[in-house]
Amino acid sequence: MTGSQRLTPREYFVQGVWRGDRDERAAYVGIRSGKHLNRSLTTVGADDQTLLMTDKYLTGLILQASGFPVPDLKAAYSAFACFGSVPTLRTAGELAAWLEFSGELPAFAKPVDGTMALGSVPLIPAGPGEVDIGGRTVPVTALAKEVASQFPRGWLIQEQLRQPLEIEALIGPGIGTVRLVTLWEAEGPEVLYAVWRHPAPGTWVDAAIFGKPNVGCALDAEGRITMVRLGDLLTGKDITNSLVTPDLPLMGYQLPQWSEMVEIGRAAHRLFPGHALLGWDIAMTRRGPVISEVNASPLHLSYQRSFRRGFLNQDIRPRLDAARLLMQERCEAKRISGQ
Repeated sequence: MTGSQRLTPREYFVQGVWRGDRDERAAYVGIRSGKHLNRSLTTVGADDQTLLMTDKYLTGLILQASGFPVPDLKAAYSAFACFGSVPTLRTAGELAAWLEFSGELPAFAKPVDGTMALGSVPLIPAGPGEVDIGGRTVPVTALAKEVASQFPRGWLIQEQLRQPLEIEALIGPGIGTVRLVTLWEAEGPEVLYAVWRHPAPGTWVDAAIFGKPNVGCALDAEGRITMVRLGDLLTGKDITNSLVTPDLPLMGYQLPQWSEMVEIGRAAHRLFPGHALLGWDIAMTRRGPVISEVNASPLHLSYQRSFRRGFLNQDIRPRLDAARLLMQERCEAKRISGQ
């Protein structure tokens, strides 16, 4: 807690920092030290787009205008913000009416500036005046009041993405995104690591929610699963097969849209030259890979859990140091040329 890692006792245990020798333990990062590390890989000034990336609506507009696939937006709730030509619902009453009568469901909704999947729910038609939010049916009026109270800045209602049938057979209908972390190196952005996260059975988002552990799959450079972990390194367990269809193996599975996801992440990273490192959440869908969101400061805890090693290991640390210098040179060159 007092060293450079700044780990909490919980992080020390659930991340498995107690495993390995002294050097291996020293490679682990926690939430605080991870954010500090990511900040060192982000420039200062106009090229720092961190605040932009916290706004999922504006980031989606930029990605879409640049030709990258993002979910289609059906409507949005906000007490005061504008969402262009998209229907904007200003009150809880308007939102409840849209949910019941628009005919646009099923859909998926998430806060415009949310994190950790809080406020992210599927919207599935149910009985009159009701909507299914993923295994639980609630009145649309109650849901609308809760949204108006918790997310006045904005709640985006997007298309409900569907995964290929072979993916749904492995992980169910809930979207499991690939966290693709790219690093801007000498030849441009490259994949630093990738983790495929599965929703816990019975849930619709790939974060650990409702006390249910999710699944993290370590991916190699070819997009094949090399290790699978259910839950954390303290209380979880290694698994080899699907939790949805137990006779289907996960180990060795080749992600079907891997090459397209890699090219999307590498190309889209060039929109943000002030960021040496970015995290992309990409869904495999029936219309190809779709960017769910981009993270200026991705947590590296999923890497440590899935790959069973600290993030600042001997393979990654030199690449980060080199990318940091390149970012400084790149952004300084832009400032000089701008003058």
